[in-house]
Amino acid sequence: MLVGTAAAAPKAAGAATLVSVQYVPGKGPVFTFSVSGKFSKADLKGSLHVEGGADYNLHCTKVDESTVKCSASGKISGVNVSLTWGGSKYWAFVPEAPAPFCYSIWDWWEFTDYEWTDFGPHCQETPAHQWDELTYTVPDPNGSYEGWVVFYAVDVSDYCPSPVLYSGPAYYYPGCPE
Repeated sequence: MLVGTAAAAPKAAGAATLVSVQYVPGKGPVFTFSVSGKFSKADLKGSLHVEGGADYNLHCTKVDESTVKCSASGKISGVNVSLTWGGSKYWAFVPEAPAPFCYSIWDWWEFTDYEWTDFGPHCQETPAHQWDELTYTVPDPNGSYEGWVVFYAVDVSDYCPSPVLYSGPAYYYPGCPE
């Protein structure tokens, strides 16, 4: 997780303090507030404005008696924002989203003459793990359709000898051409 800086405007009723801003892969920016007092469901609504950009809703949840966490669109990254929540206005910098993890999608089909072909890349916000499954669009010249592959965290050339020329982790079809 990446952490940014935060500041708050003076509060009229002083029940919440912004204590951290993080960019969490798969979630987007997460704003953590230290709170005291009671907050109704209506109080858990807020708004966010990107400097020189769009407005977004804040989605907030009371974690425990002294903590509320709010999230917003994963598109918000590497920018200054102002947010209104808990009766106060806050200014913060949302850290840059981490670089995505990209992997090749290696597969074979009749239209590739059963030769291994790289149909990637596939990029995601978190690292792939052994046995992760993925569907992708197979670009068959006779019409596209969905293919299914599984992530192998090891070189698959032991499982699928020639013509597999690629070594290293990637998404692979869970079978070898005959």
